[in-house]
Amino acid sequence: MHNKHKIPDYWNMGTAIGLCAAIGIVLGALMNNPAPWLCAGAGVGVVLGAVTQAYKKK
Repeated sequence: MHNKHKIPDYWNMGTAIGLCAAIGIVLGALMNNPAPWLCAGAGVGVVLGAVTQAYKKK
């Protein structure tokens, strides 16, 4: 049987962008170059948030 997991109600576009941007800041701090990592993290968050929002609407 295939159990379908639901996406939690608190997960939305803003949460995805914020979480991925925070991960990008941490990676950037570890590599002494936070600006590009912040942008990359926010970009990943936008894509991840958009995909999950599209999946939620099905």
